[in-house]
Amino acid sequence: MSVRVRFAPSPTGMLHPGGARTALFNYLFARYHGGTITLRVEDTDRARSRREFEAAQMEDLSWLGLSFDEGPLRQGERGELYEAAAERLAGEGLAYEAADEAGRRALYFRPPESKGSFRDRLRGEVSFGRVEDFVLVKSDGTPSYNFAAVVDDLEMEISHVIRGEEHLSNTARQALLYRALGAREPEFVHLGLILGPDGKKLSKRHGTQAIRAYREEGYLPEALVNHLALLGWTHPEGKETFADLAELQREWDPSRLRAAPATFDPGRLLSLNAHHIRGLPQAELWRRLGPFLEKPLPAGRELVAVEAVQQEMRLLSEGPVLLDQLSGPVNAGDIAGRLPASGERVFDQVAALLEERPYTGLEEARELVGGLRGWAKGEGIKTRDLLHPLRLALTGRDRGPEIAFVLATLGAEEARDRVERAREAVRARGSLG
Repeated sequence: MSVRVRFAPSPTGMLHPGGARTALFNYLFARYHGGTITLRVEDTDRARSRREFEAAQMEDLSWLGLSFDEGPLRQGERGELYEAAAERLAGEGLAYEAADEAGRRALYFRPPESKGSFRDRLRGEVSFGRVEDFVLVKSDGTPSYNFAAVVDDLEMEISHVIRGEEHLSNTARQALLYRALGAREPEFVHLGLILGPDGKKLSKRHGTQAIRAYREEGYLPEALVNHLALLGWTHPEGKETFADLAELQREWDPSRLRAAPATFDPGRLLSLNAHHIRGLPQAELWRRLGPFLEKPLPAGRELVAVEAVQQEMRLLSEGPVLLDQLSGPVNAGDIAGRLPASGERVFDQVAALLEERPYTGLEEARELVGGLRGWAKGEGIKTRDLLHPLRLALTGRDRGPEIAFVLATLGAEEARDRVERAREAVRARGSLG
């Protein structure tokens, strides 16, 4: 039997982590089996469905790296299928028209059997009790969710329905509809609930956001995919980090799916994001930082600037702040009072070296710092009393990246100018004292 799965979002809002996990697991399942994944848009809710939501969801799925072999197929364009199925059930005495309490007429399904069971891949045989008659076609002529889903799954020859545990309550009705239509239901795979760190079902109170918000905040798709993949699946060797979707696809095995609840941990996601940022080549990180940068990086020194802040960056949105701390303007007067006694001697030596041997690039900057260390040792100056005043002069800050990265990012001319201004500020302060 060929494997055919579907991801079926409703375009009534943005894509959230739960939906993204469902899409990811359907994608991985299809790729593992060499099968087909279809995107089906369940847009029968006329009042709430919006094409802009559909477009946003598709864009976010693409950003995550998820592609589809078929679709998008829209339920709103498949009315004839539902009408034919409804007529068939009515002809067999399994559907009837009735009015609700508000006097609105709808088509109801009368199950030939109201009790039974269905099989779930992760939970075994699941029994269900009495199922009351339920709506097939609403008063406005649109099919109900359960009816449209079953008709579409049959027409699309879906072999496996992979979705969240919250859909278990729908499955009894759907199983009865499959059987009433003379078909065998697909294999159901109901993934465990996603919980927040407090052990309760994941919701907005846990600070979770739409996928678009994570994207705009500076999360990488690799990090989100990595975290979502571990919500209900485990690697046989306990591996928890995957470079990208391609690596995950190579190592994913559906036999490791679990029905137990899984925790969406924002702290763990942030840690994974930092890990993936550190693993990017500098040119790629610079490209991804592009939408977040408000001003250009130092011309010709862009990659060394990115490398300088890469280890500290957790989110792409932090990049501009870190880069500004590295190369933003410094008020020399503000740092004069924070310098150790060795400050003026250090500045004299650095200025002389920069005048005598201006550096180009990171390696030459490291050679310069090595020479300064040797000089400081000979003068009896501690390493901190060498590097701290130099860092203050260059960045105005007490902490930051390796000092050679600061020098390489600024360039020899700008570094010399900053050291000169700091030296003048120290002398001016001394004369006032």
